[in-house]
Amino acid sequence: MRLRRILAIVLLSPLTFGAVFPVVAQVAHEDDGDVAIKETVDDLNEAVKDKRGRIKELDTLIGGYRSRIKEQEASQLTLENEVALLDNRIREKELDIQRAKTEIETLNLEIEQLGQEIAIQEDRIAKHKDLIAEFVRRTHQSDEVSTMDVLLTRPSLSSFFNRIDEMERLQKELGVSIEKLKGVKDSLDNAKRLRDQHRADVTEQENKLRDEQMELELQRNTKTSLVSETAQSQEEFQRILYELKQQQQITSGDISRLEEELKDTLDSVDESLARGDILLNWPLNPAKGISASFHDPSYPFRRLFEHPGTDIPAPVGTAVKAAAGGYVAWNKTGKQYGNYTMIVHPGGIATIYAHLSKFVAKADTYVDRGDVIGLSGGRPGDQGAGLSTGPHLHFEVRQNGIPVNAENFLPGL
Repeated sequence: MRLRRILAIVLLSPLTFGAVFPVVAQVAHEDDGDVAIKETVDDLNEAVKDKRGRIKELDTLIGGYRSRIKEQEASQLTLENEVALLDNRIREKELDIQRAKTEIETLNLEIEQLGQEIAIQEDRIAKHKDLIAEFVRRTHQSDEVSTMDVLLTRPSLSSFFNRIDEMERLQKELGVSIEKLKGVKDSLDNAKRLRDQHRADVTEQENKLRDEQMELELQRNTKTSLVSETAQSQEEFQRILYELKQQQQITSGDISRLEEELKDTLDSVDESLARGDILLNWPLNPAKGISASFHDPSYPFRRLFEHPGTDIPAPVGTAVKAAAGGYVAWNKTGKQYGNYTMIVHPGGIATIYAHLSKFVAKADTYVDRGDVIGLSGGRPGDQGAGLSTGPHLHFEVRQNGIPVNAENFLPGL
């Protein structure tokens, strides 16, 4: 009853009613009238739709290339087929990059769109708060006015009750305004959560884009390397395949022979390996991680041979060190490994360092753990790079002549 009396007083006062009621109309008018911002939001929405349409087109194109790649992977192993396969992988990665860029552009548009929506909601909240504050302030002022004073200012009881009806209508509108304020606040919170999620999605897509760009470079390097080593000759390609098949068998036999001949000397070169503590040093700093692991299913040359080592990215000319003490069995050059060094260690262990740009340790000599034995290479097309996907060191561990996962013998990254 006290609230009803106060509200009646507020509405019955010409000054009070005239100050409050227009605020409601003003808020309603301004909520519906911000045409410029709404047009901006609509334009952004159309741009987002266009980007999403482009992403669907790219997905269709990418799917087509993946189907072709699958067919070519099942085809006969020839130089022509391998080059065509690499061409399609390159085109697929180019489309993947376009898709990632388009996804980033789309997310940024959505973030901008949400920013506009947030601005609208915040403006509405401010206006509704002003309305409520004005109502409370006027109510407080009228609390000091007596009902008798109000009656004396009215020409008739009919006029008095008309004002009460108007008060009740205003009270209902104020209740609606408060409920609307709660809804707007919820919408604002949701918009802000979506904006934060989209920002996180942008970061994820940017990381994916970097990965796709690296993969594209790897595929291009793979093609350059294959074309360079084969001189685009089918006969040379077949010779490489034969060499790859013979490589493991020849190396295993040489390792066994050398271990038998040099056992006593090898045991004194690296005592930790000789007593069975099989732990090797990284041949160079693996700060950039590993680009291809042992038997990596994504290795670009996997159709030609199973990847038997661990690839460590490094700029051309980086010092390569012996992973343990041992005997430098040879420095050789081949189509697969390019320039490579093999060291025989005690305990049935041998290590191979491939794609070198320069030999440092001489063959038929002993080296200590950590001695520089060569410089890294692997840049496709360079002399001695072999079949390489880019500047790196191919590091291989053989146990009793069989290639094994080098990471099992190295400290964790």
